[in-house]
Amino acid sequence: MSARAARALGGLLVLLAASVASAENRFSISVGHNLGRDTDEPLRWAQQDAERMDAVFGQLGGVPEDRRILLRGESVSNLRLGLARMRGRIEEARRAGERTLLFFFYSGHGDEAALRMGGEALPLAELQRLLAEVPATVTIAMLDACHSGALVRGRSKGLKSAPAFDVSFLRQVGPEGRVFIASAGAHEVAQESDSLRGSFFTHHLISGLRGAADVDADGRVTLTEAYGHVYHRTLAGSHGSTAAVQHPELSSQLAGEGDLFLTTLSRAHAHLELPPLVGDSVVLVDERTLQVMAEVEPRAEDPVSIALPSGRYRVQVRRGSQVLYGKVYLPWGERQRLNPESLEVRTLALHQRKGELLEASSWRLQAALGAGRSSTQLGGWGPQVGVLLAREGTGGLGVSFLGGLTLGATRGSTTAQDLEQLELGLWSGLGVAGSVGRVWAGAHAGLGVLGLVQRATSPDAERRRELGLPARRTRTGAGAAAFASLSAEVPVGARTGLFARLGGHVALMREDEKLRTQLAPHLLLGCTWGL
Repeated sequence: MSARAARALGGLLVLLAASVASAENRFSISVGHNLGRDTDEPLRWAQQDAERMDAVFGQLGGVPEDRRILLRGESVSNLRLGLARMRGRIEEARRAGERTLLFFFYSGHGDEAALRMGGEALPLAELQRLLAEVPATVTIAMLDACHSGALVRGRSKGLKSAPAFDVSFLRQVGPEGRVFIASAGAHEVAQESDSLRGSFFTHHLISGLRGAADVDADGRVTLTEAYGHVYHRTLAGSHGSTAAVQHPELSSQLAGEGDLFLTTLSRAHAHLELPPLVGDSVVLVDERTLQVMAEVEPRAEDPVSIALPSGRYRVQVRRGSQVLYGKVYLPWGERQRLNPESLEVRTLALHQRKGELLEASSWRLQAALGAGRSSTQLGGWGPQVGVLLAREGTGGLGVSFLGGLTLGATRGSTTAQDLEQLELGLWSGLGVAGSVGRVWAGAHAGLGVLGLVQRATSPDAERRRELGLPARRTRTGAGAAAFASLSAEVPVGARTGLFARLGGHVALMREDEKLRTQLAPHLLLGCTWGL
């Protein structure tokens, strides 16, 4: 090896060692509590805010699952325990010479002195001390705290800043120290919104972290970009939609040079690119959970890339007096560009606010092919086709309707005859359905009516015909049934998907002048279309 090559290799090893030594390990604690004191009005979305932030930390913030703690409706003592556990894990990382970053997020009730969680209180001074005891290189604490109050619209989510959280916004952020971000200024209230299914502050913070705040379009959202976005959007949103105006506040105690990158958009499962001038604002809603995932203001010259989990999304674009509505499907690992021409123009009266995207339910048409057993004891197995209509409830686990028609053809035989049967079923039932990751799963039960056409052929049909005797006999019948089924569906397009349905019914039919019951299982595979 030449001297030059040896020097180059040595330099590379030094750089690699420095890179490993300065590697940054990330951790997060996300806390949500809907209840405060007995006199506080319960919140609806605080715990869901914590779930959403935990997901963003994992998907885009670079925090592995084993380094994230999610506390929903937990006690103050469990929060203290969670911080103690995180302190120990970060101490281990620091002893190994690694840089560490801790995200801390809280959504719930609060006042000028404490966070209020399920009848208990955690003083802000104690929270600041507990966070200071965690030896992270950088700690970023985000507080969306609230107290009850009588407002014209919405539930109040007020945060009265304690002296330790007074604002001193530092533009030149650095790589070491602590940052506190509050959802509202001193003596202000913050809002949670039923149409957003969360608070204004958390909604706009998550939108920014998913790419709406990426001003320089470098695929990373910095602390400066995120705070600038959440400040202006929360101020504008609360000013235009509620009786109270809120100004998020930031207190920075960072030293050093450079900026902090909170999220990296390339980590996302999929990306939706919004072209320039597509509209004044764009709202994206998860098709299955009905959660508002992001609200974005497209730019005049450059596209905006939004980092999202793969799946189906409802899209609403405000363009002057027009409202454009549509759906998109983002497969895993793909980047798509929104095509405004594919969106439907709707009147403003139908979509005056973001909550109109959260439709109570949606109809889906399903066509299937499979196999099943006959509803008679003498029948056997055969092919089945079905046309079903499903109506899904609101996001998450909800009530679902299922109905439709099935047609099956089966064969059976006895020592005295061969049977061919056509069986028509009309079904109607209710159940529950909800999303499990990318899969939409459901369970249904209900009742149905059956119609039967049966043709019986004698094994010695030719001889009977020669003797002038009837060789075939056709009869019709009817019956009733109770059914149950399990189903799973995966999306393949904005309005289409593939599904499997495994189930069966217990039929009550008249055979040989007697009422008999028969268990008839079936399996159907097919396509589904949104209506």
